[in-house]
Amino acid sequence: MSIQPASAPTPSADELLRIAVAAAHEAAEYLRSLDRDALDREYKTSSHDIVTVHDRRSEEIIVASLRAALPDCRIVGEEGGERPAEEAGPDQVSFYVDPIDGTSNFAAGLPLFCVSIGVAIGTGEDERLVAGVIDVPILHQVFTAADGPAFLNGREIAPRATKPAADALLVTGYPSQRIISEEPEVAARAASDLHLGVSAVRHLGSAAIELAYVAAGWADGTGLGSINAWDVAAGFHLLERAGGSLRTWPALGDPRRPAHHQPAYAACTGPERIEVLDRLMDELQAAREARAAGSTPTPM
Repeated sequence: MSIQPASAPTPSADELLRIAVAAAHEAAEYLRSLDRDALDREYKTSSHDIVTVHDRRSEEIIVASLRAALPDCRIVGEEGGERPAEEAGPDQVSFYVDPIDGTSNFAAGLPLFCVSIGVAIGTGEDERLVAGVIDVPILHQVFTAADGPAFLNGREIAPRATKPAADALLVTGYPSQRIISEEPEVAARAASDLHLGVSAVRHLGSAAIELAYVAAGWADGTGLGSINAWDVAAGFHLLERAGGSLRTWPALGDPRRPAHHQPAYAACTGPERIEVLDRLMDELQAAREARAAGSTPTPM
């Protein structure tokens, strides 16, 4: 009778964070070394969705680092990383990798781009985020979180309250070009209501950075109506560990899936919610459901 070797224990959240931070740092060092004054760009789906050779190289660096530290991990990356394995078990470790979040900013020479790596354990509905790092290379900001509090450059991020809407600053690109094309009437109302309903709205061009800045208390809220897991996994975990609050919406997908797999969200720096942001996401969800049902949505 052959004896099967015992499987290695699942690393702790702190160890998984260490692995993610090391991989993000390697990619950040590469990105800092580049001359960004003349970068070639390609287009994925449209002129609003660009990619550079450095996105792919950054992901290659991250994947190599993660594989060296944890060969059996699952990696889901924006630029072609692996996808779910059918045989994955309840202790499966998954890294959600965005090698350059904010590629348009990166290609234009702006400093608002980052490397984002979220870490999850489990599969399907039982997958849970356990760690995350967002490394903003040019600004030398490294946001991290595992089981304990969230940190910025090693200093703990203290929980903060969300300001009332009249005083609140939002960092968001909602409604995006995709939402304007998908639901133009909803988007038109949202653009007006959002700017009139809060103190100020700023679009940073990186969902991960926006979530990190909300977690840090530098802004009161953020949200988007169409997003991928690799964009938000690290940011969602940072927000939770910093004491923020999150709501998600499933569009036409499965509402039982974990939050980082839902396409729409609204996040606030504290437990207090910004009503106008939640309402606009409710309206988007209702419009999507009505369109799928072949009916006309009623404005809320």
